[in-house]
Amino acid sequence: MTFRLLFILTLFPLAVDGYDLIEIPHTAAIQNVGKLRTVCGKVQSTYINSNTASQRIYLNMGREYPNHTFTGLIWYSSNKDNFDGRPDKKYKKKNICISGVITTFNEKPQIQIDFENQIEIQQ
Repeated sequence: MTFRLLFILTLFPLAVDGYDLIEIPHTAAIQNVGKLRTVCGKVQSTYINSNTASQRIYLNMGREYPNHTFTGLIWYSSNKDNFDGRPDKKYKKKNICISGVITTFNEKPQIQIDFENQIEIQQ
């Protein structure tokens, strides 16, 4: 990881509130891997993996898993104090925007969400 990206990720909670990020639909996330973006769409399905110590939460856009086009990933056990309630329940079937650096897992785009201010519910 480059120093610049590490620096951006360290200061990211401040960056979300301080800057207007480029907003894209979830279908365009795959073309923006490695970039700091705000990805918007409807959360079609959610899942919490409570069988592991990490308690990962997945917010899937586009379609339900495994046919989703984008995922918001929350390492809930490490970050639960950064959220008001359970994100898998709070955001299911909502239109939201997620801000962060787009990465991929199994060739699907995703953003890791560490703070609730990375998520905005759309009207």
